[in-house]
Amino acid sequence: MTSSADPQKNTEIIVQAIESLEDDVDLLCLPENSLYINLAKAPIHKDKAFSIHSPEIKRLQQTCIDKDLYLHLGGVPWLVDGEVYNEALLINPKGQLEGTYEKIHLFDVCLAPGIEVRESLSYKPGQRLNTFEVRGWKLATCICYDLRFPELFVHYVEKEKVDLFLVPAAFTVKTGKSHWETLLRARAIETQCYLVAPAQVGWHCSEAGEKIRKSWGQSMAFGPWGESLGETKSFDGFLDSWTDVHEPITFIAKRSAIDEARKAIPMSEHRAFAMELKKND
Repeated sequence: MTSSADPQKNTEIIVQAIESLEDDVDLLCLPENSLYINLAKAPIHKDKAFSIHSPEIKRLQQTCIDKDLYLHLGGVPWLVDGEVYNEALLINPKGQLEGTYEKIHLFDVCLAPGIEVRESLSYKPGQRLNTFEVRGWKLATCICYDLRFPELFVHYVEKEKVDLFLVPAAFTVKTGKSHWETLLRARAIETQCYLVAPAQVGWHCSEAGEKIRKSWGQSMAFGPWGESLGETKSFDGFLDSWTDVHEPITFIAKRSAIDEARKAIPMSEHRAFAMELKKND
């Protein structure tokens, strides 16, 4: 996606994407900031956060019912008890809403002199780990900056027996060009899981068409052997020719591929060190 600061416009793009899918698709995954991307210099205000009462959420719930589809919103500003979290949400084919994960690692960095990002000014960090199921598959969400912390992925695969990771993101162009694909492939190889990484791409513009913020893009999917299952263009591939509507990567996940990778290289049996991460209720 190339999301904007207009939630209604973003919702329409998502609905159109859902309606264009083949009937046999079970799960559609969206990037971080799918419903809203902050283009203001100030932190995200609480009145920009979504809740179960938001019309955009209700619209997507009904669309999932109509299409008999699971939809994963990769990370949206979500209001919980007066606090805003970067929340990943799952809508099931009955329209029921489930919070799958609140982003733990917030992106507070200085990429270059004068170029600072302080995600903690907008969001409260999550404190819990969580898994969820889709059609009998166990999934876990890790959002964007979480990708740099392999202990999170190892915990999920060793303690929670996860089959597939969702890594929705809005990577910067600078970090995406150098690190994005390498980190994704490494996480798939070291966990021997499927990994799906939907990403924001291109210039995010104001209503007047002013270029405000850019994302690296390059949505990718990997199998448990680290093989590529598909990817979209990066920012370098689109440059100024991007479109607001992008074709999704589509693939079929097979449990046998996980079994084969783990049988060939039994990492779980050989692992000598593991971290215990606290799991809060």
